[in-house]
Amino acid sequence: MTIQSESGTATGGGPAGPRWDEVFAPSDLGLGVFDVRWDLRPRLRRWLTTQDLPTASGRETHRPAIDAWALLDGGVIAVSAITLPGSPPGAVPMPGLGEPAPADDPSLPPPPRSSGPPVSAALSPGMRVVGFRTLRLLISRLGIPGPPTAIPGEYRDVPGVVERLYDTRVTDAEMIEQAELLATGTDRSSLRWVVAALRP
Repeated sequence: MTIQSESGTATGGGPAGPRWDEVFAPSDLGLGVFDVRWDLRPRLRRWLTTQDLPTASGRETHRPAIDAWALLDGGVIAVSAITLPGSPPGAVPMPGLGEPAPADDPSLPPPPRSSGPPVSAALSPGMRVVGFRTLRLLISRLGIPGPPTAIPGEYRDVPGVVERLYDTRVTDAEMIEQAELLATGTDRSSLRWVVAALRP
């Protein structure tokens, strides 16, 4: 099943369509993590909700809201912005990482410093694909040409294996736990841990 555009025609796949690396940009969060292009996020989210996939959500105080769908060796996460009182929309001031006081105003106290280990920066809003097989599946379902060779860090499957694995999937307790694990990746450090835990 191809993810359809708003007009009902398939996205990509032709000479004027996007390349895979324009739709899924490799992330600086680690091997096997890809940022989803902003204009495809709503359609991808709609497609995910029609696939009867294991899902989980995270809604922690002072952390971004996150929705996760488990697929194959990883899944897809959607991170929403948070706003704390006294901060501009979407700003996520983290404990111990406040802005320094202006030098010309000595009456302002210095920013608080954490006595514990540094806090990892919260993930920026957006959608991310986790896992090489998940990426290959979405490229196939989008109908765009995939990379002809292995992506750095990827173990390349025999053509058609990823689609067969997805089409014959069974939702079990392990897949539900995978979705719950993905939903814990609200900051850079925890998402890197999740990626390492899911890596085969």
